Amino acid sequence: MNSKEKIINQLDSVAYIDFHIHLEDQSPDDLQDSVLYLANSIDRESYNATLALAEKHRNVIALPGIHPARSETETWPLHLLEKIFSRSALTGEMGLDFFWIEDRSHDSRQREIFRSQLELSSKYKCVPSIHTKGAEQEVLDLLKEYGIQKSVVHWYSGPLELIPSYLDQGARFTIGPDIFKGSEVWKHIPPERIFAETDNPTGIPWILNKDARADDIVMIYRELALKLGEKEEKIINRLKKNMIDLLD
Repeated sequence: MNSKEKIINQLDSVAYIDFHIHLEDQSPDDLQDSVLYLANSIDRESYNATLALAEKHRNVIALPGIHPARSETETWPLHLLEKIFSRSALTGEMGLDFFWIEDRSHDSRQREIFRSQLELSSKYKCVPSIHTKGAEQEVLDLLKEYGIQKSVVHWYSGPLELIPSYLDQGARFTIGPDIFKGSEVWKHIPPERIFAETDNPTGIPWILNKDARADDIVMIYRELALKLGEKEEKIINRLKKNMIDLLD
């Protein structure tokens, strides 16, 4: 069973989708049956750890990717990465970061690693989960260059005026914990292009100053429903439909 089939098959048995979470250090005892976890990787080691978890838990999907913060040190052989991308419906976390990563000497390597992953995503029609912090326009330009017609932009906090151009390029957006701290990105995204994420184990603690829980995504759904003036059940069904449309 490929990852697309695994994801679709899980939608009937879960209520919530955490589109961006990191599970390499997660205790399997804490996972919730009601949540589909799209576990993003930051490097080869984290992918292998998450893959081991996914092999034991049907509601965990391991996504291969190299985070920009790992671009200088990661040595994942390209031929092995390509083999995994070739059978993955979703990939990530990948992208560029010129904000949190302050050492500009790494920029060229960031671009090289990101380009290699975009090339594979384009070749195998897998949907990348994208990190854009401080590089929003350049990431958009690269999505266009590589013909990436579906992507999911993770925890966007860049210029709101770029959102329409991302949408024109087929991008979807995750709504994350900053919805509790005044982010209005959700106002600019059509309901059919929205997903939800925690970015745990660090997202919720950073924003809400509380320990992360494996079911924190429920809070995001409920806050999103409140903001949109919808019932939680409608948001649950909408985001499942969005997932089916993304993988179509």
